[in-house]
Amino acid sequence: MAQDYYQILGVPKTARPDEIKKAYLQLAKENHPDRFNTSDERDEADRRFQLITEAYNQLRDEKLRQEYDRSLDRKVRSPEEEAELYFKNAVFREQSRDWENALKLYYEAMRLQPKKLEYVLGAGRILSMDKSKQKQAAELFTRAIEMDPKAPEPHIELGNLYLRSGMALRAKRVFENALKTIPNHPEIKRCYAEAASAKSTRGK
Repeated sequence: MAQDYYQILGVPKTARPDEIKKAYLQLAKENHPDRFNTSDERDEADRRFQLITEAYNQLRDEKLRQEYDRSLDRKVRSPEEEAELYFKNAVFREQSRDWENALKLYYEAMRLQPKKLEYVLGAGRILSMDKSKQKQAAELFTRAIEMDPKAPEPHIELGNLYLRSGMALRAKRVFENALKTIPNHPEIKRCYAEAASAKSTRGK
């Protein structure tokens, strides 16, 4: 399903033309390919830049915007489709380093599909960047582990969160438990070795 132009620009459907333009200019500046160093980063930025421009061109023209709005009204999406749309745009906002809107979109996806692993992991990832919200991030990663104990990503995210927070013993326990469920996973084994050699600077 195509991505929602309003979500791409991070504006509500009721946004005024000047709000749409302001959002476009900000995103275009943040995602201009010339700002990135490697060819892979430039290619990804170019893809995002083209999508942002496509959204703006559709919404800046009053007639095109009216036609687009009518097409949205005709579509009846299932909760699964709606959640996937929120998720895709959350990933897009995360790649654009728009953490605040990315988190909101991940939560919207989770609201519609609370048992979808990648939605929970996405929200946890964003929360883990903020030291004041790392407890919430840990809760989401723990929830993701409970949802699918054999998925390596939640174990890795939770363990590394503890490791970054100076709780090496707690990180070690996470990786130990992960290896019981997913034996010989190379990334978890590497993380376990790192946690085992690190010293805890905070409580267990």
